[in-house]
Amino acid sequence: MEKILLINPPTGNYIRDDRCQAPVKYVAILRMPMDLAYMAATLKQIGIICKIKDYPAEKGTIMSFRNDLQEFNPNALVVSTTTPTILKDLKIISLAKKILPNIITIAKGAHVTVKDKEVLEKCPELDIVIRNECELAIQDIAGELNKKNPSLKKITGITFRNKNNIIRNPDRKPLENLDLLPFPARELIKNELYIRPDTKKPQTTIQTNRGCPGACTFCLVKVVSGNKILSRSPINIADEIEECIEKFNIRDFYFRADTFTWDKDWMISVCKEILKRKLKINWCSNSRVNTLDEERIKWMKKSGCWMLGLGIESGNQEILKKMKKGITLKQIEEAVRLCKKHKIKIFAFFVIGYPEDTKETIMDTIKFAKKLNCDFTEFNTCYPYPGTEIYKLGKDKLFSDEKLYGKDQYGASIPSFSLSAEEITLLRDKAEKEFILRPEYIIKTLANISSLREFFSYLKFGIIWFKEKMSQNKTN
Repeated sequence: MEKILLINPPTGNYIRDDRCQAPVKYVAILRMPMDLAYMAATLKQIGIICKIKDYPAEKGTIMSFRNDLQEFNPNALVVSTTTPTILKDLKIISLAKKILPNIITIAKGAHVTVKDKEVLEKCPELDIVIRNECELAIQDIAGELNKKNPSLKKITGITFRNKNNIIRNPDRKPLENLDLLPFPARELIKNELYIRPDTKKPQTTIQTNRGCPGACTFCLVKVVSGNKILSRSPINIADEIEECIEKFNIRDFYFRADTFTWDKDWMISVCKEILKRKLKINWCSNSRVNTLDEERIKWMKKSGCWMLGLGIESGNQEILKKMKKGITLKQIEEAVRLCKKHKIKIFAFFVIGYPEDTKETIMDTIKFAKKLNCDFTEFNTCYPYPGTEIYKLGKDKLFSDEKLYGKDQYGASIPSFSLSAEEITLLRDKAEKEFILRPEYIIKTLANISSLREFFSYLKFGIIWFKEKMSQNKTN
């Protein structure tokens, strides 16, 4: 095995971070394909020539995929999948086998982690599924396939086809020391495509830790990363930041973490290391509202944090309990207050159409979102990803798998116990319109714009948003 092609396939512009499979629309940040870049880095360690293609980001087509296969002529293909795009992703794998019959096809992603056997049965052209952690699994696969008499049976964390049999090997143990991983192979991707949505400056992703002790019923973290938090050392994180600055001239970062602020001492140590090295950067990350306090916020701001993503989910306390979110409305308000006090922008995420949601509880959420008045607010519909508790709750009662494929969290794919999918979609659209079109929100947004470039970014977002709403009105 000499060459491997690793792709985000031309099947839809989605964030493919496994736990996050949201479509990239409006102000959503297009993220670099970090998992592919990590896999390429470990493959390079054993002498494999790699090519990374993010077709949606590069505006690539099925025809350009065909051309790449023929020109690069790889021994293996790695495809990053999502639940909304899985059927199309499998067609890409089938196409690869038609073009290169001897190619080894490999799929990764949260969907195939849970539905590994089902997907292999559905797609005879798929050879191997990597479950959960993929960085070292791909290195083991390539190393084994380079042997005279390869045997995949001893590689943990994979499910594979062996003639007419599908074999599921034991789970791979989580990598406890994340510092052992090489830095992602950013030299193989077009870094200029991944930008901050407001300033349009290059922004890259850095994996700081993985895992979350939370019990949210709709979240994929337990499936793909587990409940234990595994963190890189602050020194290792800062080393990667320095490489990004020196080699790629990137100073804007998304710190990918299931909960960046959970471990207070570690988080502050990361901030201190950034300040110690005088790294002039801007960064954003995700947080739970009950892991924020004045001290954390101060250190984050000092070290360059400009925005935090907060999973607020609902404005109704009973729905939050049903979600097992483990937070209160008061904690949400306090976290938002602290961020505003220290001038850290907030990207608030809400879920519309949870199984127990009613029209009244959804209206509570809309009212609460307006009250919080965060800088960016996204209203998603409840999407039951396979492997989550909400999937097990709703399977067969509210939906079948076929209802999920081809749909995503921008339009309801499932009903709640009291509302139809169509009613939920209308309420989600109502939430978005009522939040964005408020005069006080428009004035606040315009007042916080600090450059002409930022102004045109918001203007572009507004034009896209209005065009889509007008199109929806014509359709309805």
